[in-house]
Amino acid sequence: MISDNTVMSGNSPFEVGDSVQSLAAPNKAQRFEGIAFSSSGNVIAVATADTNAVFLFRRKASGLFEDAPYWCIDGPRSRLSYPHDVSFSRSGITEQLAVAQRGGAIAIYEENRADETYGPDPVFEICGPTAKLDFSDGVAFVPPDNDYLAACNLATGTIAFYRRRPRSSGGFDLEPTFELKHRSLSNPDGLAFSQCGRWLAIANHGNHSVSVFGRRKRILSKGTLRYGPEPMTIIKEPGLRHPHSVAFTPETNHLVVTNAGANYFSVYKPESHRFRTRWTQSPVIKKAVGPDAIFKAVNMRNKTEGGPKGVAVHGSSLAICSPEHGIKIFPFHE
Repeated sequence: MISDNTVMSGNSPFEVGDSVQSLAAPNKAQRFEGIAFSSSGNVIAVATADTNAVFLFRRKASGLFEDAPYWCIDGPRSRLSYPHDVSFSRSGITEQLAVAQRGGAIAIYEENRADETYGPDPVFEICGPTAKLDFSDGVAFVPPDNDYLAACNLATGTIAFYRRRPRSSGGFDLEPTFELKHRSLSNPDGLAFSQCGRWLAIANHGNHSVSVFGRRKRILSKGTLRYGPEPMTIIKEPGLRHPHSVAFTPETNHLVVTNAGANYFSVYKPESHRFRTRWTQSPVIKKAVGPDAIFKAVNMRNKTEGGPKGVAVHGSSLAICSPEHGIKIFPFHE
């Protein structure tokens, strides 16, 4: 394991510090799987798959987050079934929260601006046969305009893109506008876009790899949204063990990958090769998430569990969640 948490990136160091805060689930039955920062970075949402709930934590004036969630989306009206990932997006003057559910649906909730609560009823759902959602473990709005929503289909090995309808009609198309397919995709468990929307990273849980695709130029895709068809990089190295989630850093596009089958997350550096961007095959940083004994106790029973799950980045904060450790927040510098 790489013990040095600092690496030179261009003329400045890329560094991940030690955890500055830990947030526990309200009870041990709630297993944190997916996590996201709101657009402002002042709210964290986290999906608890086994208990069909999404918790929201609010940032204090000190910069740290409140120890207990200020809001929870759950109950029959929420219609949540094994929520696995979450993603925020601005929509006009309000914030929207998308929740991917393993049962094959994406629920979208809208913020009550008066108190930053969401739900209890979704304002829109992407579901049904035309949606082609099957084990939808990951979800993300597509930047920079957030006019599409992308979801992983773990069972079919595809990424589906849904176009936002005009604001007057609300919601999204119920049929994918585009489906990304490639032989490198194997049980895609998580996905993330760079802040500019140029890059799409996919965590392949099934073959221990990460695929990074570039967005096609509009003139080549006839004005429609397209990624691929071939990946810019396929990261496949021994340290990747059942990758679960991915996130790009905002300034330098370093790629953070969580490993559900290992007690660390990994960071990969982008490099320019003949006018094309590629990511290093070896991590420039590996950082342990918790005590190795806790990880081993879980991993000995199930080789795909025990390690970190969801990952989210905002500003200079990196949030990691897992069933064993709740939420841990790390500072980083790029």
